[in-house]
Amino acid sequence: MTDTVVSGESVSYASYDSGGSRAALVLLHGIGGTWHAWKPVLALLRPHHRVLALTLPGHDGGPDYAGGGDATVSGIADQLVEDLRARGIPRAHVAGNSLGGWLALELARRGFAQSVVALSPAGGWRTASDYRAISLKFRIFHALMPVIRRLVWPFLRFAGFRRLLGKQTMEHGERVSAGELRQSMRAMVRARVFVPLLRSMGRDGPIEPLTAGEIPIRIAWGECDQVIPFERYGVPVLERVDSAEATVVPGVGHVPMYDDPERVAVQILEVTAAADRRLAAASA
Repeated sequence: MTDTVVSGESVSYASYDSGGSRAALVLLHGIGGTWHAWKPVLALLRPHHRVLALTLPGHDGGPDYAGGGDATVSGIADQLVEDLRARGIPRAHVAGNSLGGWLALELARRGFAQSVVALSPAGGWRTASDYRAISLKFRIFHALMPVIRRLVWPFLRFAGFRRLLGKQTMEHGERVSAGELRQSMRAMVRARVFVPLLRSMGRDGPIEPLTAGEIPIRIAWGECDQVIPFERYGVPVLERVDSAEATVVPGVGHVPMYDDPERVAVQILEVTAAADRRLAAASA
């Protein structure tokens, strides 16, 4: 894999690093995705942080999962911390969406995250039946993706079709270019840990209770989220994450970065700015 450096930014298929000396902000995508999901917000975050958008282990273009057996959320979180510290980043602000939101919370548990913004995070369910219901939906979607790709490929150039195709995950699928949508569909097919990760989640259970202490945590749910409905899957997350701030992002779906990048950036920057002010005051 070859990195390309443009105006101080290091960009590869697997990751994006804006560079610079500002406080680091790590962005984590959802299951089956890549760092490309964060492209709409990068320009809004760069003036405030060194932004690192990563492709998760076991995903298309990302590093292999380092653990043995089925990939687990805990194992991926451990690998992320190890990889980031190997890059010379001992701690950072972390924002994540869906699986990335769950991982952001796990990085807080490990003492790596200076702050967390979790956008519609996975990891919350009360019963095995609730988990089976959402897991089955993801498994079917992943299994059908090779067929879906072949059927829809010629029509992705039409904005209205892209909006219809993405309706389950976002309110404005037409804002995803045909090229980016093709890339995301290809990434879904190539996500090596997709099924093993769903299997281990069912075995290991939902997110363990988390007390973050002084780490600011915001859990922000998309108002129009149809993938992980808040009442069934969001409320259990809030019950398990002590002292998290809860908010709703209006007018956005499960993957909100294309729906309203400005609102998403504000959600993140409000939390990182408050955390940085607190750290500066403590150091004064």
